[in-house]
Amino acid sequence: MRCRPSLHAWIEPVHWNDPDGLYYQAKTLSIRGADEHEELFRAFRSPLADQILADERAAIEANPARERQFTNPGWIDYSSRFFHRRVFVPLVAAGIYPVFGLRSVLTVSLIGYLLLSLALYALLRRRFGAITSVVVASVCILAPPVRDSSFVPMTDSWGLLLETCALLAAVLTFDRGTRWLGAWVLAMVLLSVTRDDSVVPLVAVGCLFLQQRERRSALLLGTGVAAILPAVIAFGNTSVRENLAFAYSGFNPPFDESWSFVLNLYPQNIRQLLDFDLEYGTHLGAWTPFWFLGLALAAVGVVLLVRRLRSDDPYFRLAAYSLLGAAAYVAIFGTYSAFRQEIVFLPPVAVALALVGNLGQTLYRERLAGRLPSRGHISGHKVSS
Repeated sequence: MRCRPSLHAWIEPVHWNDPDGLYYQAKTLSIRGADEHEELFRAFRSPLADQILADERAAIEANPARERQFTNPGWIDYSSRFFHRRVFVPLVAAGIYPVFGLRSVLTVSLIGYLLLSLALYALLRRRFGAITSVVVASVCILAPPVRDSSFVPMTDSWGLLLETCALLAAVLTFDRGTRWLGAWVLAMVLLSVTRDDSVVPLVAVGCLFLQQRERRSALLLGTGVAAILPAVIAFGNTSVRENLAFAYSGFNPPFDESWSFVLNLYPQNIRQLLDFDLEYGTHLGAWTPFWFLGLALAAVGVVLLVRRLRSDDPYFRLAAYSLLGAAAYVAIFGTYSAFRQEIVFLPPVAVALALVGNLGQTLYRERLAGRLPSRGHISGHKVSS
């Protein structure tokens, strides 16, 4: 695995690396008046699917249990149910299709990636300095899983962008008043028709309400739930049980969709997910040491962030509870995805990294001011030279 430069995504042919992209392409054309069912089958039988099939054959050689029949009409019909609600990115792609053509879905994804950097910066600036915010936001968007998920015709960058915007709007509701509830509702509405990342901000505001029990957190929770319901009602909703049964069957139509089937396979799949996540980064080439350094700093930052739950600042409480929301998301939808699903941790991890940055700056300034000796003790602990 390697992290490719971003320029390739803007100028090279579209890299169709996942069948999800073909669903978004078909939906884009259907919004422009084509028959979605026909476009979907045409896409899976077109050269667009060749790279996906080649990648899948290589994966099947390594693990025969994951074989999927992409050209099987039953497979295409069954798997399409998981994309009915994801209309926002195809809707934007349909709008720019006369200009960008086949690159439209990818272009929307790239725009989401660029906007994500601004959203992360805005979220961090609510409590951190400009330099810390720029550095941390830059580090976050350069993370290989974020880049890999954004430089392909998918919806991941927009899911992450809207999740960040929802958390920012929630913070602004506390900082500047309930007039920011409109931004929160808009972000949640768009998120409900983009991806399932709405779990993260909803869990965050729900936990905040349980802790604070005051008007603004109650409004955020109530309006957040109300914001996602129209999409569920209008487009329907596949259950967690169906989603996991499909995933645990090698992303094939399952022979059994019962809770008994899902719960029986759940522990081993979660263990496999954790094992693969621990291995992620070992094949990133030159990025490998930076990946593991980032994980170490993030772990320190998470400890600092969780400790901020004792403060009265809803900003840090929301960020800390977002970690719980992200964990819930991965637990609900968790299958190995090369960190594609785990990127929902990015907004709270950005806050955690900013806390580490602030701590480092504080220690450095104190050292320069002579408050900390170069050798000696800090808070009763000996400092090695």
